[in-house]
Amino acid sequence: MSLSIDSLVTDLMFQSGDALDPEVLVEVLGGQEELAKKQVLDPDMQDPRFEMELSPSMPFRRRGERRLMLIDDSVAPMRPDPQATTVIPIDLRPARDELIKVCAAVPVRVGRLFALGSWGDAVWIVRSFRDLRGLCLISWALDPAMDIDGRRRASPLGQNEFEEKLMAYDKRLDELDEDQIRESLGDAKIEQREDGLIIIDMLEEDGTWDQKNSLMREMAVAAIDRFSHFPGAKNKEKAPSAETEAVAEEPAKVQEEPAQVEEETSDLVPLQTKQLGDSLLLIFPQERFDLEVASKLGKKDWDSILAPVDGIDGATKDELFRKGADFVAPIEFFSEVFLDGKPLSKPQFESTAKTYEGAHTGVRSMEVQLPRFGPVMLFARPDGSRFVSSNLGETELLLGVLE
Repeated sequence: MSLSIDSLVTDLMFQSGDALDPEVLVEVLGGQEELAKKQVLDPDMQDPRFEMELSPSMPFRRRGERRLMLIDDSVAPMRPDPQATTVIPIDLRPARDELIKVCAAVPVRVGRLFALGSWGDAVWIVRSFRDLRGLCLISWALDPAMDIDGRRRASPLGQNEFEEKLMAYDKRLDELDEDQIRESLGDAKIEQREDGLIIIDMLEEDGTWDQKNSLMREMAVAAIDRFSHFPGAKNKEKAPSAETEAVAEEPAKVQEEPAQVEEETSDLVPLQTKQLGDSLLLIFPQERFDLEVASKLGKKDWDSILAPVDGIDGATKDELFRKGADFVAPIEFFSEVFLDGKPLSKPQFESTAKTYEGAHTGVRSMEVQLPRFGPVMLFARPDGSRFVSSNLGETELLLGVLE
């Protein structure tokens, strides 16, 4: 199956225990003729790693719950350059209305509308605000460098720590109540219907969608900065006046946390910056690059990417925030990137990649897709090292800068 980046995806996660009538589903989707215009992907029929790279649903989805992704590639790409803009200038209201109709007709636990290869959702349809927070905390649960308290580590968590975090995932969902989650959504359009559906619509009035707004709301609902010290403990807004000495001492405890984070980040390996023609190039060490960082690069969230240890001067930061930057990052396996919607294999790379001569003899490259980011150029050196770069057009210059 070949998948086109920036296709429109209707994602359906069905409730376990409720019988799903395929005929009803086909009918509500417009019949076989309309369904044939889309690609129907059942992630459970693929290698589990496929869903993890494409759009992870674990640990949110429970055992026995089915999932279908309806991919409309007739509109792909929805933006001329998905990396350059967060705004999808297409009226998505018809797709939203179809999603609502499907969720009302069949036992759907969660329905979503999003762009393939990008983070964030244009529409959420859930049956509880708790499930909404569960969706927003998937990235925290699966991030190998973020601990149980939501602090980023300089190195990946150990197996026991990671398993402990996954065990805490379900408890974290109970820390905020329905009103707190609703308030976190800000000015998003919320409709709570009599049939049990909760519709969170993040489209503009004309049906276009700015992914940046969705991501901001997702972070607000995740509320990682409001995690309780003991997973599952209710998070209650403190009154301005202290009722007990213990409450009065609470701000002092909160103030200690940034210092601890600062101490942890001091062990980070710094990024390097170089000039690549007229643009800035960020060079990541192995320890500083993962799928979460790739997502932040796609969002141009420079504040979250940079650390004090990087020692980047004010002028360089000004250029970064004004003009953006390209990046280079090492990868270990070909399967970390995708080609035609599937993890890249070594035989595919060897049969397709371009081989350089002259000053860069033996280096090979090809354009691929990096999950949560988009198109990148993959390079493989004769010594076996591999790296990806967001710069697709100045490969010879890039190789020269990296020597």
